[in-house]
Amino acid sequence: MIDWPDDLVRDIAARRSVLFLGAGVSRNAQNEHGVHPKEWSEFLDHLASRITDTTKAAEVRQCIKDADLLTACELARQYLTSSSFRTEMLKEFVSNAYRHAKIHDDLSLVDSRIVMTTNFDKLYENRANQLQDNTVIVKSYYDKDVADVFRRQDRVVIKVHGTIDAPDGIVFTRSQYALARRDYGHFYQLLRGLFVTHTFIFLGASMRDPDIQLLLEDHAYRFEGARPHYMVMPENSARTGILQVLEQTMNLRALVYDPADNHKALADSVAELVGKVESAREQLAATAGW
Repeated sequence: MIDWPDDLVRDIAARRSVLFLGAGVSRNAQNEHGVHPKEWSEFLDHLASRITDTTKAAEVRQCIKDADLLTACELARQYLTSSSFRTEMLKEFVSNAYRHAKIHDDLSLVDSRIVMTTNFDKLYENRANQLQDNTVIVKSYYDKDVADVFRRQDRVVIKVHGTIDAPDGIVFTRSQYALARRDYGHFYQLLRGLFVTHTFIFLGASMRDPDIQLLLEDHAYRFEGARPHYMVMPENSARTGILQVLEQTMNLRALVYDPADNHKALADSVAELVGKVESAREQLAATAGW
């Protein structure tokens, strides 16, 4: 089980936190046939299988083997027609009809006012709106009024890389990352502000996102001595030295769990977090310590 730090629980209770959900959270979902969403590398390999030119397909697979996933995706998009690429995206993130998992329920019940996600699917926001009486606003990085939600009291989900509802706005390839930084620099300024004022909790995120890495590194070196942000991760996913580097260069503290039994400890820990946050909110209400 995860040992949730008291400071982190209080920040969540006081709604001074940002839950940042990655693909690992969506992996808990499944459809009626018991199929789970593909991991990024699996999806890219599937795209490679749709490329008719074997040499080009092999090039994509070599990039996957080299863990250069952004380039693999860039090449796959180039080698497939635009229509085929969009079709494969819609098949994976819409047509497969994945259903939410219990962890989506518990994360919604944690009730962090701001939730960010790099996931294109709508599993979390749809379930959160069901449980929160349709009070959750959903915004994407490219929305002109995205800054407005940060100072309001409403619950909000920010789609950092866009949504499958608008496939052309998705940030998925190397060039799309670069274009997003060029054209939506104001959004990244908003993220920088949140790193100063809120505590981030990364769940199911691999930290391979180059934009998030750069923002965390910039924050860590600009504001030395600031309280850490947190990353929830399986205990076998990184060696001790790597965890030390994450803390030194990104001010990112790891909260580890045993990944046995299909990551059961993660789901159980998030369920336990719900109770801890509820208790902390009761205490805050009793003492007017908001």
